[in-house]
Amino acid sequence: MMMKNIRKYIFAIAAAVLTFSNAFGQEADEQAAYNGETPKPTKYVEVTEQKEHLVFFQGFTLSADLYGVGAYLVSDYGWAEGALRLNLKNTYFPIIEVGYGKVKKLDDNTQIEYKAQAPYARIGFDMNMLKNKFQDNRLYVGFRYGMSKFKYDMSGPAMTDPIWGGSAAFNIKDIDCTSQWGEFVFGAEVRIWRNFHMGWSVRYKMEFSSTKSDYAKPSCIPGYGYTTTSSNWGGTYNLIFDLNWGKKKSHKRGVSVEIRDINDSPVEQTDNKESEGSEELEEEEITE
Repeated sequence: MMMKNIRKYIFAIAAAVLTFSNAFGQEADEQAAYNGETPKPTKYVEVTEQKEHLVFFQGFTLSADLYGVGAYLVSDYGWAEGALRLNLKNTYFPIIEVGYGKVKKLDDNTQIEYKAQAPYARIGFDMNMLKNKFQDNRLYVGFRYGMSKFKYDMSGPAMTDPIWGGSAAFNIKDIDCTSQWGEFVFGAEVRIWRNFHMGWSVRYKMEFSSTKSDYAKPSCIPGYGYTTTSSNWGGTYNLIFDLNWGKKKSHKRGVSVEIRDINDSPVEQTDNKESEGSEELEEEEITE
């Protein structure tokens, strides 16, 4: 019995508190209305997302490779190369590379000398893998198709013919050859100052075909490299200039947040001021 009475008292006290709080809230609203004030409504948060986008054509890119020039200074094979690339939405980059390769190699074992120098060209496509396309740094993958039509010379000391016997030195010039190959490319670019970038690339190359010769296969192809195996590795280190005449952006990127009252508008504020002014005029007339 005692526990039941305690529960009744607790329920009675809780009901009294709720009734008092409701009554106090109503009284406060009535008091605000009596004083000419409007109770403040609940606030809400307005979130507006503004997406930035790039136009399709972003301009051109010119680049020059330094690695090939340095390679020729310290090895038997080197090249000079430049590239022209289109920038589409800072994501897709069709590209053409043109260069001139030169090799002069002497085999230490056979004493056979090989010479070749000729232009070459590649066409291909790169794709920027970074998620944020609005920045000027890039990380890309791509591919190339390369071709070179060239002539090479071979010469060597007297060698004994294992079948017919005898020996004679040889000097064969202007052997025609056309070679084709493919390249998988991985590279990066970093903005240095304004439109000037520097970047590097690593390339895995595979030879597709070369013109057969009655003498010997070319040991080095301009633009491709040495042919001792069916594939090889290469690289570039580029000075890059962005000619971004078409680069344009619109809107602002990110999210804007606005917090305000539901009924808080300039129109209502002006109406209140006008009504207050009219009330003041009426009071002045009455006093007069």
